[in-house]
Amino acid sequence: MKGTFFSIVITAYNCEKYIEKCIFSVLNQNFGEYELIIIDDCSSDYTLKIIENIKDNRIKIFSLPQNQGVSNARNTAIKASKGEYIFFLDCDDYIENNLLKEAYNELSSSKADVLFCPYFVFWENKNKYKFSNPQYRMDKIKKMSCPFNKKDAENIIYETNYEVCTKFYKRSFLLDNNIYFKPLLFAEDLPFYWEIIQKAQKFSYLKKQYYCYRKGHKCPDVQKIVEYLPQALEISREYMPKEGGIFYKKSAKMLNFWLIKTNCNEQLYNFARNFCPECEIININSPFLRLKYKILLKLFGKI
Repeated sequence: MKGTFFSIVITAYNCEKYIEKCIFSVLNQNFGEYELIIIDDCSSDYTLKIIENIKDNRIKIFSLPQNQGVSNARNTAIKASKGEYIFFLDCDDYIENNLLKEAYNELSSSKADVLFCPYFVFWENKNKYKFSNPQYRMDKIKKMSCPFNKKDAENIIYETNYEVCTKFYKRSFLLDNNIYFKPLLFAEDLPFYWEIIQKAQKFSYLKKQYYCYRKGHKCPDVQKIVEYLPQALEISREYMPKEGGIFYKKSAKMLNFWLIKTNCNEQLYNFARNFCPECEIININSPFLRLKYKILLKLFGKI
């Protein structure tokens, strides 16, 4: 094979503790036809210095003059990429050594627009791993029609992983459909995923988990959540059926999650009540519901 098959994109901001492991998880792959694009979003710690000290001709470093958020950084990478497929990797995560080889074998035969990659979660604050159920996810993906049918598949897309960093995207598919990230500083995955799902002509998937998603090490930025989660949901609504309650039920669960995390922020609560008027929304005066969702969070890490 000649040329660059993969463009691996790492967007980095103040991640000096994790960035080296993230980068070497790419450089240690047993597949060589890729470029590694690293976008430093004006880090104020030693992140950029660590990146620049790693010498490898596959690495392309872009240092942005001011911090503009992950959406802008990823859009910069999409425009700079040369590979047939783009893969986004968060700077605090890492990938297993044979991910690119397995992805190449699948994509070279399937020619899919989007390749789903099951993942496992490392809970840093608990120092333990939790594995997802790839077969369950794959069964859901198999039922999604291409082109996407809003009404038939609405109950399916919420059971697949919407995270940006667990998929390979055909670069020509993104460019031909003018798909880029919306200018959001939080929940940017949501509208990007809905647009991808709507416009893709073929999906594929890997059977094993190769992506490690690190959790339990960040404190939520309440102001970003309050400002940008409502925007992300408003944009996402444009891709959903005009009628039907599944989108709003799932949105209510997501909003309840963040209401717990933000101690029932009043602005977010008011948005949730207006956005999902027929759904169960917790508030500061609902001790039973708050307890219910806290138990779910503790047991499953999500709602």
